[in-house]
Amino acid sequence: MSIRLDSVLLFAFVIPFIMTYRISPLETPFWLFGLIFLGLLTYIVLDLLKLNLKRYYFLKQIVLWSLIVVVIGSAFISAIIVRHQTSPIYNIHDIVIQQESGIRFLLDGVNPYAVTYFGTPLEQWNYSDIEVNPALYHFVMQPFYLIFALPFYFFSNLIFGFFDGRIPLLFLFLSLLIMVAYLIKDKEKRLLFLILLAFNPAMLSYTLEGRSDIFMFAFLFASFYLLTKGKLFLAGIPMGLAFAVKQSAWPILPLYVAFLFLKTKKLKETAKNLFPLALTFLAILSPFLLWDYRSFLDSTIFYLSGSAPNSYPISGYGFGKLLNQMGLIKDAYQYFPFHIIQLVAGLPLFWVLYAFLKKNLSVGRLILSYGIFLLVFWYFSRYFNNSHLAYLSVVFITAYFWPQEEKT
Repeated sequence: MSIRLDSVLLFAFVIPFIMTYRISPLETPFWLFGLIFLGLLTYIVLDLLKLNLKRYYFLKQIVLWSLIVVVIGSAFISAIIVRHQTSPIYNIHDIVIQQESGIRFLLDGVNPYAVTYFGTPLEQWNYSDIEVNPALYHFVMQPFYLIFALPFYFFSNLIFGFFDGRIPLLFLFLSLLIMVAYLIKDKEKRLLFLILLAFNPAMLSYTLEGRSDIFMFAFLFASFYLLTKGKLFLAGIPMGLAFAVKQSAWPILPLYVAFLFLKTKKLKETAKNLFPLALTFLAILSPFLLWDYRSFLDSTIFYLSGSAPNSYPISGYGFGKLLNQMGLIKDAYQYFPFHIIQLVAGLPLFWVLYAFLKKNLSVGRLILSYGIFLLVFWYFSRYFNNSHLAYLSVVFITAYFWPQEEKT
């Protein structure tokens, strides 16, 4: 027996991560490095031993989970402790700082969508030497991003005396990996999937600094899991929660509706299965819409489309930045009707993806279609940033490893 691909990938992903990021609040003790090296060596040696397959995969999973807990757990805990000891803006993404301030606003009875964030730690976060961070005027995330974090906020303050927005993020990250372990029955694929999700070099650094993609994707994944189990009605609940966390889940809606329709071939049944999504989403959003609908829409919709004062700028690697650099859009902060371009590109793409789904209906194809559709949607939007590309890698990895289903 020779070394397996999962062993190579684990070594290749873990080593640069622990050599780049802090895995101890102080100087990393050599016993911790030694423990990780021992785990990696053990994982490789298991490929060379003559073990029956059941014992082989059992031991591999034990070692892999140990490395996930030690490496990722140490990195998150170290980042949280050092930030608490140093500064609220130390090595953290601005969305976490804003989430923490938003929670405090909410608990004080202040609408987090109707206030500015001047006077909070977000004002000190290094956005630019010459420009003001537009996030100071708008809280872009959906309400469940705040609501889900509340129990962690209370528990963390009670036990540790402080809260870091990466605590609920770490919980959801580990929950995502546990769902993978339950979903994938093929033991070799399960190991590869866990490694590529846990140590994905495109995504892990962004997750460590607190970006919200995995926060949302854990709920989206739970919906996919329920769809695979045939729970079409219940799948709408975590789908609705994903929609109530982050707007990057929304482009799946037409494909999700198409999937449900193709699954049942009945409009009434499709509407019934969509009801939990709509109810969950609206139940979470309604209090904030009733509180101040204009501020809510300004922050979560118009801010991103360039239609609100102090809108999010044209940025990243997409078509918008191309137009900006060519001089066709002079000011990165000005409004431009990207939605027209998105419709022109998105409508024919949707019908192509609909035909793709119809040909061999499966959750794996739904996930892949979502990834393709989101890629085009983002490319022709105002912004297409580095973390978006990383998130797409997670979506495509998930689509690749999703269990095969019978043709319907």
